[in-house]
Amino acid sequence: MRQDEELHAELLGLFRVYFEANQRWINQGTKRAGMDVRAALSDIRQVCSDRRKHIMEWRRWKDVDWAEKTVVRRARMAQKREERLKRKGN
Repeated sequence: MRQDEELHAELLGLFRVYFEANQRWINQGTKRAGMDVRAALSDIRQVCSDRRKHIMEWRRWKDVDWAEKTVVRRARMAQKREERLKRKGN
């Protein structure tokens, strides 16, 4: 969870940098200001990619966890079914 918070905070910080750079570019229209905006967008893209990877890892983990719970649930249901059949048969 710590990595989630760090990536989220970093992304918010980069958006602030982008916003400020974009304002300079809109107001000044200089080549340097445009380069700064593009650099900020590139940084945002990299952090977004890292965040996406982290979310996909979490999703895979949850899928495995869910699959394991499903196997356990089905085994319990089968066991209960067998117990009911035994009781009916006696």
